[in-house]
Amino acid sequence: MLFRVLFLLVVSSGFVVRAAEEQSAKPEAVTAEREEASKPPAQGAEKERFVLSDDVRDVLQPLFASIADADVSRATVELSTDSVLAGQIVETKKSTYQIASKHPDQFTIYLKEPEQRTRIYCDGKKMVVALSPKAYYQISEPLDLQDAVLNLPLPMGPYPEPVMALTFAGVDPSLSFLGGMKSVSIVDREKFRGRVPAIHLRGEQNDAVTWDFWVSEEKVPKPIRLLVDLTAMLRATNQVRVPQGFAYQLQFDFLSWRVTGEVEESLFSFHAGKDAVEYESLEDYMQSIAGAVNSHPLLGEMAPDFEASTLAGDVVSLDALKNKVVVLDFWATWCVPCAAAMPILKQVSDEYADKDVVFLAVNVGEDESLVKGFLEEQEWDINVVFDPKGKISDAYRADAIPQTVVVGKTGIIESVHLGFPGEDELRKRLNDELSVLSIGGRIESGNAAEAAEEPTEEPSIQETDKQ
Repeated sequence: MLFRVLFLLVVSSGFVVRAAEEQSAKPEAVTAEREEASKPPAQGAEKERFVLSDDVRDVLQPLFASIADADVSRATVELSTDSVLAGQIVETKKSTYQIASKHPDQFTIYLKEPEQRTRIYCDGKKMVVALSPKAYYQISEPLDLQDAVLNLPLPMGPYPEPVMALTFAGVDPSLSFLGGMKSVSIVDREKFRGRVPAIHLRGEQNDAVTWDFWVSEEKVPKPIRLLVDLTAMLRATNQVRVPQGFAYQLQFDFLSWRVTGEVEESLFSFHAGKDAVEYESLEDYMQSIAGAVNSHPLLGEMAPDFEASTLAGDVVSLDALKNKVVVLDFWATWCVPCAAAMPILKQVSDEYADKDVVFLAVNVGEDESLVKGFLEEQEWDINVVFDPKGKISDAYRADAIPQTVVVGKTGIIESVHLGFPGEDELRKRLNDELSVLSIGGRIESGNAAEAAEEPTEEPSIQETDKQ
């Protein structure tokens, strides 16, 4: 889903500390000491500069050289995003990258996620970002491949830089893998999964990110797997409050990878469908879908009933909340804008609690123990409803989160909010709506009257089974 692409953990800014100026010519492959690393430390600097050991250099040099010398590339990379609690994986989300490039400035990146398809095209003259089959925007200034490793026009997944550094033709991967490092060492030379001759490397960055990297042991080595652990970095930077015992890991598996052969030029060109809408920019598109909307398919319709378990162990249903205003917020622990919006939604709803306003935070697709730990770290006292299989969110067409649905006392959906417009805007908007709805007023502008007179019967959604 798009909000996940844009906001996920705010970690899409890069794999390491930025280490080089833009380069249009093919970079020199990894050498004994990077130019920047060879500079003497600044006066008063306490940390020793990172120096690559000979054994690690001998492993990385052939791989990095083959990428730096390449004219074309093709790769398919599977990404598994794992949430780990107390050593157990409690949630896994899988995505797939399909990448093709031609040095110096042609590339396409296709990111396939469960609920979202995003693609970037660059033909060397212009760039096009296809946010969906029906929405795109153009960028007049193209990027060369080295610059694109660091500066994609939007985040393609939660941590895209290492994928681009290992799959773009003619770039220097050492700028991403060796800049800003604290250490890199060889862990073992055991066969990967007991079959493929491989060398296992481990790196620790200055920003607290750690990674494990498996490279095939052959004449022309290939990347096999990259496992990135972001937990310590997230804690160190306070981007989000990370529960104790929780870990956030990214596993990139290189299903196919080559830097030889031919690549069709047509892969780098975008052709808009007849129903596609062109936007001026990403901000223009986000503005068009953020905030209160007046075109949601359920606006003005009777709200689908549901029955689900709560964190407190109770069972709640919409039918049991008749004659109340119900604020349903669809959210997840990984969603940064959800976390930003939640305290405001709760606070404003509580201000109208004595006027029969009820706030329910509908958690989508996550394990109860993970959610409980997250709430404790955030110190939130909210009424969480579990939607482990996404049945409630599907019924409410919550295709992107955060999404807030406001149901009036008559059971009609009066308002739908998408995204997080900012604290002040969200507070004002919800306050204005609840001030009217809490006294039995109406704010929906669609076919509310017809829906109230002839309500359509909606199937009840059973979600009492927790994960």
